[in-house]
Parts: sequence; C-alpha cells; structure tokens
Amino acid sequence: MAKPRKTNAKSPKHPTPPPTSDQKRLRRKDPSVVPSAPYLLASKLLDVACDAPVIHTVCPSNGWRSTVGEWGVFPHGKLSHSYDSYFGGDVDRDVTYADFMRAAPVSSLSTGNKLHATLRNYYNFAFQTSSTTLCDLTNPLALCVLCALVVMIRIFKKICMPRFSSLGKRLGRAAHGPDWEIGNQDRILKFGEYVYRLIYHSCVSAYGLWYFHDKSWWNNDMGGTKNLWILHPNHPVEPGMAWYYLVQCAYNVDALLSLLEISFQFECVNPFSYSSALDFLEKEHVVNESQRKKQVLKLMIQSRHQTFIWTPIFQIKWSPSVRGDFREMMAHHFVTNTLIFGSSFYRFTRIGSMIFLIHDLSDVPIDMSKLANFVKWKTTTIICFAAMVLMWVITRLTIFPFVIFRSVLFESHEYMVVKGTMDPALYEAYCYIFYSLLGALVLLHLTWFLILIRIGWTLVSKGETHDYSEHKMGEKQILKKNA
Repeated sequence: MAKPRKTNAKSPKHPTPPPTSDQKRLRRKDPSVVPSAPYLLASKLLDVACDAPVIHTVCPSNGWRSTVGEWGVFPHGKLSHSYDSYFGGDVDRDVTYADFMRAAPVSSLSTGNKLHATLRNYYNFAFQTSSTTLCDLTNPLALCVLCALVVMIRIFKKICMPRFSSLGKRLGRAAHGPDWEIGNQDRILKFGEYVYRLIYHSCVSAYGLWYFHDKSWWNNDMGGTKNLWILHPNHPVEPGMAWYYLVQCAYNVDALLSLLEISFQFECVNPFSYSSALDFLEKEHVVNESQRKKQVLKLMIQSRHQTFIWTPIFQIKWSPSVRGDFREMMAHHFVTNTLIFGSSFYRFTRIGSMIFLIHDLSDVPIDMSKLANFVKWKTTTIICFAAMVLMWVITRLTIFPFVIFRSVLFESHEYMVVKGTMDPALYEAYCYIFYSLLGALVLLHLTWFLILIRIGWTLVSKGETHDYSEHKMGEKQILKKNA
C-alpha cells in the first residue's frame, strides 16, 4: 500500500487578506487601522495592475502583498488594505432604458406607431424618470448625449455669434462714429462671444434659482449643507438635475475647446526651413558664411518665443487672440471639468449644482462689464464693474469657501462615514483629490480677484478701463505693440 506523500506545506507568512466586505466592517469598527491616502492609492493601483490581462502574469501567484513584507499584512500593514473604487452594495443602481421598459406598467408605455412610441418612451425615460444612467456622465449613454449637446452648442455659436458681433459693431459706430470699427475688430469678435455667454449664464442662472430655490441643501431651516451628505450615495437625481448637469458639462467642454481654438495656431513646418532661411539672407549683408548661419539661428530662436510646440513636421504657435489670463483659464477649465465628471460619477450632484449656480450668478455681471468695455461705454462699464466685484465677493469669496468648501472639509466625513455607510478607506483615498481641486478653485478665484483689483485701481488712478484678463499688458500697450 502506497504511503501518503508528505508535504512541506507551511502556514503562509503573509496570510491572504480577508474579503473586501470584511475589511470594510473592520475599518468602520476601528477607523484607526485605515492607512493614509498615498498608501491606499498605491494599493489600489497595484490591485488594478495585477488584475490587468497581461500584467497579472508577472504578479506573484499568492498576491503582490506577499512581496512587501510587513506592509502587506492586514490590518496594520500600510499596503494591506483593499477596497472598492465605488460604493459597492451601498448604492442603488442607476435605471437603464431596459430597466425602465421592464418596470413601467404596460398602460404607461406608448403604443401605436412604432417610431412615435419609441420616441415617447425615450422622452419618458429621459425627462420623467429619476436616477437614470443619464445622471452619470461617464456612462456611454450620457456621453453620447453630452457629445450631441456640445455639437448643438457649437452650431448655435456658429450661426448666432456673427450676428452678435454685428450688433457690437453697430453699437460701437453709434457711440464712437463710423471709423470706430477700424482697429477694433478683435473687440467686435469678442463682443459676439460675450453676448453668447451672457445669454447662457442668464438662462442657467434663472433656471437654477427656480429649480433649486426650495431644495433642502440651500435652506438652513431644513438642515442646509448637511443634506449634501445625508443618505449619500442614494440621493434621488431628478431629471431636472440630470439635464442641468448635462448642459453645464457640455458648456464647459465647449468652453475648453474654444479656449484652445483662440489660443493656438496649427502650422505645417518645412523640414528644410533652416536651409531656406539661409538662402533668404543675402550673402553681401554679412561678413562670412558662419556669421550668416548665426544670424539665421538667432532669428529662428526669437521666433520660438511665439511657438508652444515645435516639431520638424508641424508647430503649434500662440495665437494673437490668446487671452491674457490663459494659464488661469486653462487651469480653471481643467479643474472644473475634472470636478464635473468626478462629482457625477461619485454622485455628488447636489454640491456640484451649488458650485455651478454661484459661478453662473457671478458670471452675469462679468459678461455685462466686458460687453460695456468692448464698446467703451465708460459709465456703464463702471456700474457693471462695481456689480461684478460685489457679486464676486459674495459668491466666490464668501459662499464658495465658507459655506460649500467648509461643508466638504468638516461635514462630509461625519455624515458619509461616521453616520453613513461609506467605507473609510474609500473616503480617505479620494477625499484629498477633491479637497485639492476645490482648493485650486478658491486660489483661482483669489487670483482673478487680484486682477479685478488691478483693473479697478487703473480705473480710479488713470480714469482708464483696461481688461487685464484679456491683455496682461493693458489694451493701449497692446495697440502700441501691434502698431
């Protein structure tokens, strides 16, 4: 009879961590075991990498945590924790169109003409049903709708902005005479752009005031900003909120594309441009061939100051119409779009809607003051500028940092983790990303406020209106430079 073969099996030095659900229960019971954010993010990155189709073949069979020593031993190892990147079983699933069709009573579904019935059912799904897949901007259906809205916005601008610019031309002529438009083409074009912005910001501000006026998170008597976090992530997202987010995101995506369009010029590069430049200079103007090459190289280096990216095939140059605050606006659009998609994915639409509304309200007097300045209506510019500074201080320098950002810093953890159901590891891993993005907005608001102060000082001390957000050196200096 064959003897059983002996095995040298030993208890593993690094036992396999418990399931994620068990880890979450332990973390909620004892939050002190939760590692800091950098370790949690590193753990998640390694977990995702070792689950990837190719990379997993080089990962240890008993898990990558077995290679990091005591750091991989749960629960006190810095890299020992694993967690869901989303809310797991704590969140109600968004309603898909298929879910809607299955759940809706037969009597409520449109019948008859097939096309009419389909369109009617889609309408009921999109505009009559809460918490659908349109609420998550990272969902394929929402992304398709978002792209369609961006295209519609760009078509509207293509058709209407030339007409708005024509209005600016007529207003400028009426105020300053028929020769005003000569040398003011840039102002005329920007007038059309800011008429479009004024229409948009006025409309979404009016809608926001109407739609959110009775919402609990705006009313201190109903709990105020605590309602941003209570029962999260299962806040019902009404169709009005879902489409508000879609339209706002489409506008901001288009604004980013428009900023890139007016800031850069794309040009093809002749690979033999250096040789062509050598031939361009007459030999009799220089002492020798070496001096001629140095002079050409100097000219090429000087031109690089106007070039953003240069390759032997193409180059991207700064456009003459680039905004004076391009860096601030680019940072603003990057932060804003990241927050929009992130807040939609993690169901922070309530706080996102608050940020949208205070920005839109403060943008209305900004657009009005710029329009008045473009046609050089000095008295109107001063009145609109004063209203803009007042609204800026109230919304962006008071409500945003001391109401909204304060709630993120001091209320979110209490009501989502301590009194809610969120995994402490999930909160710890990602909260500092949102803190940083919102803090960056606060700093950008302060930066722009300093620009406003500079504009106001120029207005008071010199009696001149210079928009330093459009031209860092001021308008007269730009005109002299271009002369």
